[in-house]
This record gives sequence, C-alpha cells and structure tokens, in this order.
Amino acid sequence: MEWIESEFATLDLADARRDARVKSLVGQFARMAESQPDACMNDADLAALYRVANNPDIAPGAILEAHHQAAIRRTASHDVVVLAQDTTLVDLTKPNRQVKGAGPLESDDKLGFFLHPLYAISQEGIPLGVVDDVVWAREGIRTDLSRAEKERLRKQMCFEEKESSRWLEMLQSGEQIARANPQTHYINLADSESDIHELFIETNDQANNHDFIFRCCQNRALVAANGQPANVDEALAGCEILAESEAFISERVSKIAGETRPRRKSRSARVARISIRSVCVNVRGPSRAGGRLPDVQLNVVEAIELDPPEGEEPIRWVLFTSLPIETAAQAERVIRLYSLRWNVELFFKTLKSGLGIEKLKYQTLDRYLTAVAMLLVVAWRVEQIKVAARVDGDASCEDYFEPSEWKPTYMVANKSRKLPEIPPTMAEFVLILAKLGGYVNKKGQGPPGSKIIWRGLRRLEAYRDAYLAFGIG
Repeated sequence: MEWIESEFATLDLADARRDARVKSLVGQFARMAESQPDACMNDADLAALYRVANNPDIAPGAILEAHHQAAIRRTASHDVVVLAQDTTLVDLTKPNRQVKGAGPLESDDKLGFFLHPLYAISQEGIPLGVVDDVVWAREGIRTDLSRAEKERLRKQMCFEEKESSRWLEMLQSGEQIARANPQTHYINLADSESDIHELFIETNDQANNHDFIFRCCQNRALVAANGQPANVDEALAGCEILAESEAFISERVSKIAGETRPRRKSRSARVARISIRSVCVNVRGPSRAGGRLPDVQLNVVEAIELDPPEGEEPIRWVLFTSLPIETAAQAERVIRLYSLRWNVELFFKTLKSGLGIEKLKYQTLDRYLTAVAMLLVVAWRVEQIKVAARVDGDASCEDYFEPSEWKPTYMVANKSRKLPEIPPTMAEFVLILAKLGGYVNKKGQGPPGSKIIWRGLRRLEAYRDAYLAFGIG
C-alpha cells in the first residue's frame, strides 16, 4: 500500500528482501485482525513473520527509525507541532511460560517492559507519528529495602542512572528536531511525572522554536524575599483570574480500589468550565547529592474547574511553561495545547486494546519488541484516520486512502458499482467505514471511536483484496 511505502521509504535492514518483508507484514497487521496468525492469513506469511521476529539482524530500532523519519518529515510541513511524551507499561505476565528478558513492573509478580514515545500531534489534533522513543525493562526491584531506604538510595543516584532521565532524553530529542526544522514551532508536553528540576534547567538554553508545557505535581518552593510568596500555590493565590474557558476532561478509571490521590482517582469524561490564572515565578533549585541545583525562572498557568459534577473533585492543572502567559489569550493557548496530550493516551489504548500487544506469543523480549515496532506504526495509522475525520473532515479521502481502498468500500456500502466523480471527503468516507464497523449514526451519539474504526478497516482490507484480485473498475 502507498502509505506503507511512504512510511518506510528510509527503511534499511541491509537486505532488500528484509525491507520488503517488513513492509508486507505491516500491511497484514493493518488488517486489524484478531491475532497475528489471523492477520497473516496463511502458513507461509505466518512463518515469514516468525522469521523476521527471530532474525537477530532485524532490530526493532531499525524498523522504528524509518517511522521516526517519516513522522519528522510530516511535522516539518506544519507551523506548530506538539511533542507529547508519556510512559506506558506493557504487561507480558503469562500464566505458564514467561517472556525471557521481561523485567518486573510494579512488583516481581508482574513482568513486562516500559514504552516511552515522543508522539507528534498537529495543533489541530491530528497525530503525525512517533518521532523518537525509549524502551526498557527493569533488571529487578529491591524488595529488601524499606520505603525510606529506597528514597535515600534514589537521592544518592546520578540523574542519568534514574528511570526519570527518559523525560530529559525526549526533551533533548525534541529540541534536536526543532533545530533541524526551524520553520516549525515545537512544543514538548508531559504530565506531572515530568515535574523534574533537571528538565527546567535544560530549557534555559533551548532552541528559539522549541518550548515546553509540563504539568506540576508538587508545590515548589520559590526564591522570595520576606513577605513574598514562598511557593507556587501562594504566588497563584495572589493573582486575579485572567479568563474563564472550557477544557475537555478525559475519563479515568483508577487502577487501585479506594484510590484517594487526586491524579489517580476515577473521574468522568466531560467538558469542564475552568478559570485561568497565570504568574511568572523564580523556582528555587532543590538539593542533590552534589549540591543545590540552580534556580530557574518559569511561567505558570493554573486551570481550576468551576462546577464539577456532584461527588467529584474539581480538576486542577498547574502547568509550567516557557510560552508567554501575560494575556488571557496566551494563557488559554497553553491550556488548549496541553489538552492535546490526551492523544498519546488514546495511542496507548489502540496499541493495547486494538492491536493486543500484551497478548502476543513470543518467548523472548527481543522477538516481542520486533513485532511491537511494526504494530506501533499501525496504531498511529488508526489514530490518524480517526482524528482526521473529525478535524480535517473536508479533505479528500484520497489524502489518506488509496483509490483501491475507498472505491470498493464505497461500492459495497452503497450496493452499487457507480462511483462519485469526486472522491468523498474524509468525514463522509470515515462515516461509511464506521458504519461497516457497527457504528449506529444516531442523533446525539459521539463520533466513531478507535474500536469502530478498527472493525471498519478490517472490512476495507477484504474489499480491497477482492477489488485488486478481480480487476474491478
């Protein structure tokens, strides 16, 4: 398929046959099958998949590097791009045989690996792909230490030795991309796990076209004279409300029963009415093993939900940013851009629920990651189609689909071989696709989600195969 050829234009596995096989396998995975044997459709293709996964000369990083380069090229055609980074754990715990090389997750009873992508999204919300990533498995967990002993040991470690250094690595990667593409403004987004002073120091010398928005998770101390605010919350409390606005709040289901931490508790999806305040502060550098880190000046934007649903706590975002925040419009823009971070969560959901990356059957982690590298590209493709139908709905469907894909699908949906003179728009065609996937277009129903799109894509691939095999049209 054309999109696969374009996506893997720079793929170089030192053998043209390997390149062709990987492209073919990605095309088979794009069928959104129930399993990899189902996607391969025959024994020969399934055997080829296992040969690719078992080949030590085919590295997952080499497969992903081609996608990284394609995604970076897409970002370069936009004026503004957000780079959302986040971590998801991939649970490979099996009831009988475990995956060799998988490491402990929250405990020794749960085994798997961690995936931390830098996910590019246009300011309109269209996913552009993964431009970089970090993947790792833990060697072990110290179960012989108390919480206080673990904390003391963590403080003694060099920052580069900590897992949290992944946030800095992806921040630096984003800046390198920005320097290579000066015509595009890149904005690095991250949730509250990125509230790390080492990241703030790094941003003191960033490229002119590279900024950040990081969510705060602690009430940081400020450099202040007597009578001035001592911390971020006090500084915000002394500010007037700049504006009231709306922000989409995603649904969250707590992973722990009875969870009380605000950032981990369950909540309903909703459009929240929020008040916005902003302030510029001088954050005091914390102490480290080698001495106190430098102070750093940061802009802060706060968003507080005004009328939360009964029984739910109001949403509160406190965001550190290098973007300007002096006016209401500037502060609102920071909130709007940060809300795009949710796209990376949907990307993870597609990888796990749609493509079943936690259910693959490989004996070693290396083999597992080779398959995941290919599935990651397919997950991006599904998310791109879903979002493009919503925010780029007037575009021609041929901007995203080949004629051999949309034409047979259109004919089947309309029970006619007659085709329109002009290809359908993305909004029109994805609605057709969604209906094939079981979507009921009722009044008041939301737009089709990833699962519906998955089902529709699977049918589209079957129609495409028949269209090409029988030379229809």
